[in-house]
Amino acid sequence: MFLSIGWDNVVRARDVVAILEYDQAAKTVDPERAENDEADDTAAKSIIVTIDGIYSSPLSVQTLKRRAAVSIPRMIEEDNL
Repeated sequence: MFLSIGWDNVVRARDVVAILEYDQAAKTVDPERAENDEADDTAAKSIIVTIDGIYSSPLSVQTLKRRAAVSIPRMIEEDNL
């Protein structure tokens, strides 16, 4: 199954390693961002880490979690057939 992550991007649900909040992940990678929080130049709300790459998404972590909850059980059912 596939997971639509916004901005016309679709990834395989089984390839998703992590879904992180954009602001928290950006602060971890770039500590100076913590000082410049008011300068938000992007509409990204989350970061999706997959086996093949890293994607940003305009969708919240909660929305992506709900979408993944629908995709992953279907994927498991299809593998058992």
